[in-house]
Amino acid sequence: MSNLVSRVLTAVVAIPLLAALVLWSHRLGFGLLVMACAGLGLGEYTAMLLPRIGRGPRAATIAVGIALNAALYFRPEAAVAWFLAALIAGATIVLLSPGETSGAGAHAGIVVLGLFYLGGLTAPLALLHRQLPDGPLWVLTALGATFANDTGAYFSGRAFGRHKLYPEISPGKTVEGAVGGLFFCVGAILLIRATIFDSLSLNDVLWIALPASVLGPIGDLFESMLKRSAGVKDSSHLIPGHGGILDRLDALLFVGAWVYAYAVFWRG
Repeated sequence: MSNLVSRVLTAVVAIPLLAALVLWSHRLGFGLLVMACAGLGLGEYTAMLLPRIGRGPRAATIAVGIALNAALYFRPEAAVAWFLAALIAGATIVLLSPGETSGAGAHAGIVVLGLFYLGGLTAPLALLHRQLPDGPLWVLTALGATFANDTGAYFSGRAFGRHKLYPEISPGKTVEGAVGGLFFCVGAILLIRATIFDSLSLNDVLWIALPASVLGPIGDLFESMLKRSAGVKDSSHLIPGHGGILDRLDALLFVGAWVYAYAVFWRG
């Protein structure tokens, strides 16, 4: 209960501030926030999965991830080149600090995954915000869908949960919670449509909510798998009641990528 209170109090403070930044007329502000989150997330990621590497390689990995995110934000048309450059930079970081040779392959995989996972997968939300005239509303929709799905799954699982969704990775998640999360997600986007984003169609609502209700839990479970492999409960203790930045971004990374693809390439 005390953890729930901490989560609620943090959300009460953080959500209005985040919404104000999303709706701020200077759109670069949100882009810089996303870059900062990518860097903080990479810091948590490397601390969890590469605890024995030195500060230099860890700082280099974080710097390359932020650079990838910034390059994708300012020059998205050259995305292939930026990902190739990040891959080469990641390989170079490992080559210069391989540790035990027998583990160098795993070390390289972890570094490159981190660059793409946090340096790359954070970019779609910032691009969505920057590229479309109604980009801030699309970002709020992605945030609302993710938050509603997570909240609905939490309370539905506590009230009705009987069948475990993936007990090997996250024992607390249930099938009933996932279904509840879907209904909360649809309801949240309908509310957004009725209040601030009336250009959304009912078709849009379904095309956002249904994939988001699948992708959000996948992102959550993927991060839980990483934490379980590292033997930690939270990625950090940065956010009271919520863990670290990575704990808050896990589902949003996957949902944001889908909403960006849908709004920019499919719907557009």
